[in-house]
Amino acid sequence: MARWLVRIVTLMACVGMFLGLAAGSVGGAKPAFAQEEEPPEAIADHVIVLGVPGLRWEDVNGRDTPNLARMVRQGSAGSLSVRSAPSVTCPAEGWLTVGAGTYGAVIDPAEIEADQGCEPRLPPPVPAQGPQVPTMAELIETNGDLRFGAHPGLLGDRLACTTAVGPGAALAAANPEGTVSYYSERLEADAANVLSLCPFTAVEAPAVSGEGAERRKQVQAADELLRRVLKAKPDNSIVMVLGVSETEATQPRLHVAVVQGPTFGPGWLRSPSTRRVPYVQLSDIAPTVLAALGNEVPENLAGRPLIGEEPGRPRSFNHIVDELTDTDTQAVAQRSVVGIFFVGFAVVLVLVIGAMVFLLYRQQKGKKVPPLLSKWLSIVCLGLAAVPTATFLANLVPWWRSEWPALTIWGVVAAVSATMLALALSIGALFPRWERRIGVRISVLAAITLGVFVVDGVTGTWLQLNSMLGYNPLVAGRFVGFGNIAFAVYAVAAVLLATFMSYGYKRNTSIVILTAIAVPVIIFDGFPQWGADFGGVITLVPTFVVLGLLITKAKISWLRVSLSIIAGFALVMLIGWLDYLRPSSSRSHFGRFVASVLDGSAMATIYRKLMTSLELLFMGPHTIAAMLGVLLGAYLVLRPRPSLRVAYETWPVVRVAMIATLVLAGFAFATNDSGVAIPSVMSLVVLPLVMALCTWAAIGDPWHKAPVKLEPEPQHEQAKVR
Repeated sequence: MARWLVRIVTLMACVGMFLGLAAGSVGGAKPAFAQEEEPPEAIADHVIVLGVPGLRWEDVNGRDTPNLARMVRQGSAGSLSVRSAPSVTCPAEGWLTVGAGTYGAVIDPAEIEADQGCEPRLPPPVPAQGPQVPTMAELIETNGDLRFGAHPGLLGDRLACTTAVGPGAALAAANPEGTVSYYSERLEADAANVLSLCPFTAVEAPAVSGEGAERRKQVQAADELLRRVLKAKPDNSIVMVLGVSETEATQPRLHVAVVQGPTFGPGWLRSPSTRRVPYVQLSDIAPTVLAALGNEVPENLAGRPLIGEEPGRPRSFNHIVDELTDTDTQAVAQRSVVGIFFVGFAVVLVLVIGAMVFLLYRQQKGKKVPPLLSKWLSIVCLGLAAVPTATFLANLVPWWRSEWPALTIWGVVAAVSATMLALALSIGALFPRWERRIGVRISVLAAITLGVFVVDGVTGTWLQLNSMLGYNPLVAGRFVGFGNIAFAVYAVAAVLLATFMSYGYKRNTSIVILTAIAVPVIIFDGFPQWGADFGGVITLVPTFVVLGLLITKAKISWLRVSLSIIAGFALVMLIGWLDYLRPSSSRSHFGRFVASVLDGSAMATIYRKLMTSLELLFMGPHTIAAMLGVLLGAYLVLRPRPSLRVAYETWPVVRVAMIATLVLAGFAFATNDSGVAIPSVMSLVVLPLVMALCTWAAIGDPWHKAPVKLEPEPQHEQAKVR
């Protein structure tokens, strides 16, 4: 059994490398029947970007920022993620990302020291004569070695004429040689002349930092500069106000993004790169400038052109600001609480499972075990298996607004888990056969999990955003669909449900039931408007095929597994192709990947994801320990100890479920850029269930006499898989 599992994972990696190389080799190919897109038309004669490092929505009000408030009412507003190559963006990196359209860096993120702050990452001075950014060559070299593929100077290279006001603005407006057409240290009295020199002008405002009265003065100064820009701007101009970065390298925040001008009237901002209103990214600015001025936008940029006037925005200015401020509050709260939450969860999990292992050991040695204690510990384990799903449902409650968000999220998750547990126990009690009742309990928890994900996917995956196992806009890895960690919960629930529902019937009946569950699960996970999970589809197709072979007791051969892997890739490419045929502004990352295959840049995406997975694996001792734990768990599944072996004998379906879960974890590890994190999260669901099953196999159902007792193991006997 272990040999073919190793073969599957090896084959998966080989096929992935082959397809990746093939993707890179077909660069330039384009389908004959693909519709050529119309050349972009300019919607404005001038684009002016006013960048204010540190400006957040909590700074915006009618008293301190009257000009920005008026611009919010008349233009389109959004919540700006300023993610660059480092996890915390300082001013130089913010401006560099504005000009590159992809996450940039002024220092290799691996060389950034935690306590050095933003001082080494400020924009370099620009000489008045020239004018030229003196460090542009070094910046290009630095970014060339990073996995994000940023090209400093892209915006200046694509535009014939650019103007910069301030050294930070020069980083955005300079071409690859570091040259800016016109440069000024500050916006002088002849602002109208400066702003009309070139189609694109970047203006750097003084940074906003600190707290209290001093911060208010800085905000007021930035608003005064905005007043001058609005007064002096040329006709038919688009003006953007952006909180381009942090001012202290402590933690990331969400910032101000307001755009006013043609096609950017009252409404929300929307970005095709995030696909979630009102979240936009700093990497969207360069594509927006290019598109607004009638230039082609390269497909390999991380950002996409912003779209304004999206409906759904409150009429009241105060309500707009409150809603946008809340996006930052929630993101910061999730980031501060997630570590504490999982440390607490891990402590509870270790204590409960440790106690159950001790009781099972005593049972194995023929010693007395308190039945009441075993009963309640097994029930607690079943409840712990519901915690991952409960973390998503907890976002139905605005816990981040609480005075004690950590305590609140713990309480909400505990209440939701208890409710799921009560449903599983109640529905299970309706089945008189003890063997069936156990499977029903697990199936109910799995069905609730799938139901939560389906409803969330149809309604916009709002439960994923800023949940304990979801994604955070400060990280900016994903804004919609199922993230890799959420996929781990979704996929393991699907496999468990499919196994327990389809096992034990005649061959054809089992195949029908399995197919009825697998097909919707795969389609929902991969559909761009719902799960939008590229790697998940590649993982689920061969996993369900192997599960079908296990359930029907058919031979697991190289040919069958190979064909299932190829089918997974083929389905992903079909979804991507259909997505690619849509307009570029409507494509998801499926369609953009196909576009990168056609223009020959797909290998950069594959390389970036591979590096992300490796970085995560070797992030520290905790990730290496997680990997060792996963490998140990895989060994115990294939070479079970007495407690698990008795569970296998009591319910043969458990062995099938565990092997299928192991196959799922192996494929997910190989095809997703979260690496070891995915099987680790799967274990949060599976491990408590396994402990409960081992206890029930040893002592029986908590409310009924046990049909099986675990006998002491002879000291010389070796555990075997049956």
